[in-house]
Amino acid sequence: MTGWWRSNAIALGALAVLIPAAALTMSWNEWAGIRQGTATEPITVAPGESVRYADALVGPVSAEFTELPDAPKDARVITVTLQIDPGDPAIACSPFVLKEVDGARREWAPRDDLGREWDVDRWTYCDDEATAPYEIELDYLVPEDASGPFAVEFGSAGSYPEFVSAVVAP
Repeated sequence: MTGWWRSNAIALGALAVLIPAAALTMSWNEWAGIRQGTATEPITVAPGESVRYADALVGPVSAEFTELPDAPKDARVITVTLQIDPGDPAIACSPFVLKEVDGARREWAPRDDLGREWDVDRWTYCDDEATAPYEIELDYLVPEDASGPFAVEFGSAGSYPEFVSAVVAP
């Protein structure tokens, strides 16, 4: 070893340890921030059951095949009904998604263009100002070959990374 390497050996050794440690710390910090802002840990709700989530009682959840006037002939409509007993503060939800539990694992967003008559008392979202229990009713347009079981998934920003995955079978 030459004189420069020898006189700087301790500093170079510290750099060899500190640079990877700093990179790992920054990566972990970023990953933890991403993980907190996304839904990664499902809370499964079995058919007919309820669960406490984001200070609200969620469930039971049910589903049935329904016929709506503007639904295409080569598809089916699944109507999902979800009971919410809001907590304090009331729950605010991310958009609801219907997913196939088995098979192709396709997913669908709720539809409001299938010809259902307007009803002021029909809820299609979580009301973050509600204080009394209410029922959410969502229509999903799925292909004829989709048979279930399905899971309705949604989350609440303050409760991530946990989210609700309610299993339904029409």
